[in-house]
Amino acid sequence: MKTRSDSYDYIVAGAGAAGCALAARLAENPAARVLLLEAGGAGRSPFISMPAGNGFIFGNPAYDWGLVSVPQPGLNGRCVSYPRGKALGGSTIMNGMIYIRGNRCDFDDWSARGLHGWSYAEVLPYFRRSEGSGHRKDDWHGSDGPLRTCAAANYTALDRLFVSAGVQAGFALNEDFNGISQNGVGRVDVTVAGGRRQSAARAWLAGRPSNLRVRTGARITKVEITGGRARAVHIATQGGAERIEAGREIILSLGSFGSPQVLMLSGVGPAAHLREHHLDIHADVPGVGGNLADHINMPMQFRCLDPELSFARYQRLDRALWLGARWFLARSGPGAAPFWSTCLFDAHAGAGRPDTQVFFTPMVVKEALDDGDADDSTLLERLGRRILVRGSRKAVSGFQFDINQMHPEGRGELRLASSDPLHAPRIDPRCFSGEREMRVLVEAVRRARELAAQAAFDGIRGEEISPGAGCGSDADISAAIRRLATTGHHPVGTCRMGTAADTDAVVDAELRVRGIAGLRVCDASVFPDQITGNPNAAITMIAEKAADMILGRPLLPPATLPAENTL
Repeated sequence: MKTRSDSYDYIVAGAGAAGCALAARLAENPAARVLLLEAGGAGRSPFISMPAGNGFIFGNPAYDWGLVSVPQPGLNGRCVSYPRGKALGGSTIMNGMIYIRGNRCDFDDWSARGLHGWSYAEVLPYFRRSEGSGHRKDDWHGSDGPLRTCAAANYTALDRLFVSAGVQAGFALNEDFNGISQNGVGRVDVTVAGGRRQSAARAWLAGRPSNLRVRTGARITKVEITGGRARAVHIATQGGAERIEAGREIILSLGSFGSPQVLMLSGVGPAAHLREHHLDIHADVPGVGGNLADHINMPMQFRCLDPELSFARYQRLDRALWLGARWFLARSGPGAAPFWSTCLFDAHAGAGRPDTQVFFTPMVVKEALDDGDADDSTLLERLGRRILVRGSRKAVSGFQFDINQMHPEGRGELRLASSDPLHAPRIDPRCFSGEREMRVLVEAVRRARELAAQAAFDGIRGEEISPGAGCGSDADISAAIRRLATTGHHPVGTCRMGTAADTDAVVDAELRVRGIAGLRVCDASVFPDQITGNPNAAITMIAEKAADMILGRPLLPPATLPAENTL
């Protein structure tokens, strides 16, 4: 093993949403030497930059870790696939680009747990500092931040019908889900600028200063701890193993699966579990790997009677080539934006924090030979779908509601499957281990059907493809959910923040790992609880705030908020 002769003040492990932002902010201190480590590559694929290019990244082992859960009894024994980004930018190279901060109540609840400094008024300034909104100029948003956002551009006729149907069903029209209110239906903001995906790498690492070094192909295998302090990281590269020392701090930003895994490999975690794998114990921290919370997603699919309204039309080869050519030549057209542009937040009780988030997709993707059907696609469609949806799947004229249950009661866990650091961890989300999840989703399926039945969809609404109109009773809907539900791709909480009295907390309110000096965690794993919406913006906010805490800079003053809580 080599020990590098150069030294760094701060080593940030993981170049995802948190790691890129944190490393860039730490390097604002010109006297600090910062090293950012990424196990994947540089992420130069044009399909990372292309907002509609997700299909080329998901499942591609060059860019996707391709993690899989253990079989889930709550899903009829099915395993859950967890795509995770493997390149500079982390999972921001493949996420849906939807910019949702969460609900005001989420962060006020964090503060109420005793995590002072994390109320919504205190974190809003960090949301604003990170954001570079190209279209919103008000007190809720920032216009100068590195993470550029805009209104979702693929706001098609079918998306407008979805919004109209939501209003007809009694939901408020919401023009800003990150503003005064979160409930309602409307167009979302996305992390896209100039027709390009704004991954964390694009946002934070372009034009980086000389005191920030970025290394790719460097997989951290453990943190070296002596005398109760984190001293160095061990990494595996193509050239072998290396040891790199940190003079001040090591910060793990490896995500909700990677950070707890490395902590346990380093001897920080549940002592009994570490002994099972013959690992030295530096700190018995029972909460490492626990508290795994995710949004469970239930997809519902409907046929669209007007094929020219659905994005399925782009699966034909000539149209797929046209879509790609417009983006490659001018960064314009449908390929320059995500395929989804609208969502609905629904508080089932009629007020307060939403129970579900419904994403609308103006296309349905299904297996080409579902239900024993012959593949009736034309030659142009068969060739084109290899570009648009890939594999044996095909797009059909339709629209899809993806219903995400926001606040699961059940909690999963992550454990080591092996003491080999290159072995994937054992992920058990324990889907439907809480009582509330199924109850909320069954009701949400019924509410989604009411939404689809609104007059806005008259004339273009076809049959309910899945789960099917014949699925009517609570028992039938529950069975369909167990058969069809999957992850919302938002795992959080496996190194959660907590007070000294919280025995399951892994880090304190300043993200310092319990029992180990010079070691912090900064990513989605520190969330004390699941938030209401997509977590990417909140992860970036945490990194912004962490940088000030680590550098000892004064924290930004709290924002002044309306007296009434209308979120």
